[in-house]
Amino acid sequence: MQKRDPKVVERFLKKEGFTKTPKGKEVDHKIPLVDGGSDTVRNMQLLTVKQHATKTAREAKARAKKK
Repeated sequence: MQKRDPKVVERFLKKEGFTKTPKGKEVDHKIPLVDGGSDTVRNMQLLTVKQHATKTAREAKARAKKK
């Protein structure tokens, strides 16, 4: 499985106008790496912690159904 490159996260945050991840937010891959998404700035977004947890749970459930 591909791992997140911290330098790409830094570039993403800089593009969004931040020097670090804002409080209460998390950096998320729009298309998860495990599902073939790329570790690129274009595939990243900021979500609230709750939004991220909901999205991750939904994605895990979808993956489990495919097995």
